[in-house]
Amino acid sequence: MVKNKFLAVLELCRISNLPTVISNCFAGILVAEGISESTLIPILIGASLVYSGGMVMNDAVDFRYDKKFKKSRPIVSSKISLFSSWQLAVLFLVSGAVFLVIGSTSYFWVALLIISIIFYNLFHKKFGITIYVMGFCRSLLYFIAGYTLPLSSSIILWGLALGLYTAGITLVARGEDKDQKVKMIGIILLTTPVFLSIYFSLSKLNLISPIILSSLALIVLILYSLRIINSEKPGKIGKAVSLLIAGMCVVDSMAVSSVLGYEGLFFIFGVPIVLIFQRKIAGT
Repeated sequence: MVKNKFLAVLELCRISNLPTVISNCFAGILVAEGISESTLIPILIGASLVYSGGMVMNDAVDFRYDKKFKKSRPIVSSKISLFSSWQLAVLFLVSGAVFLVIGSTSYFWVALLIISIIFYNLFHKKFGITIYVMGFCRSLLYFIAGYTLPLSSSIILWGLALGLYTAGITLVARGEDKDQKVKMIGIILLTTPVFLSIYFSLSKLNLISPIILSSLALIVLILYSLRIINSEKPGKIGKAVSLLIAGMCVVDSMAVSSVLGYEGLFFIFGVPIVLIFQRKIAGT
């Protein structure tokens, strides 16, 4: 009984995607090059809790929708109660925000992250533009983790690129229930980091090799995801979305490569880690 409820909580939190959050935080710190190592642990804990809280809240808000279209979700299938889910969401969001403030001292960005998460969860079924709010949540992880005064141009650009990539994933995911193809705007959003890497490869010729290698990795991942979507495989949208989520680690690789060089390529190893976790607990 306890084990089943624990597994239900992990599924609600979409724990398999958590390595991407940790990867984002590490990347933000490395790109900024201006944060103390002593702040790393509270930032990682805070980001993980806030992410988990946002995911739990998403299921709690979507309870009625899931009763019709996603009956296997933990709340709908009575693995955990709706009330308990709301309690967890509030607990994770509040405690996560506290840890983030301790780690980054950026009250503004932390508050904006919490507000964005709540706004997205409440209105994502009503307004299509909320895909950019979801993306902005990922951008804010960069800004919080790499918080300096002022924020460097690199972290702003890569944070926004990660946000647009995330918005692209969210747009693709919205076609999961109806098995829809990817629109051109989705492809443009997903490839935004590639265009940014071209800019950095031209402005930082000494780092061009690692930037190109990480960019090629993302291009291959996106193309393979699109191939899955255009196939006849059952659950193809969900599989593609899960792979694209893992691809956030590649975006982190591109960002760090544009600042530190070959060290950034290590972030690519986050992709198989996320995919292995997703085999145990679904990422979507």
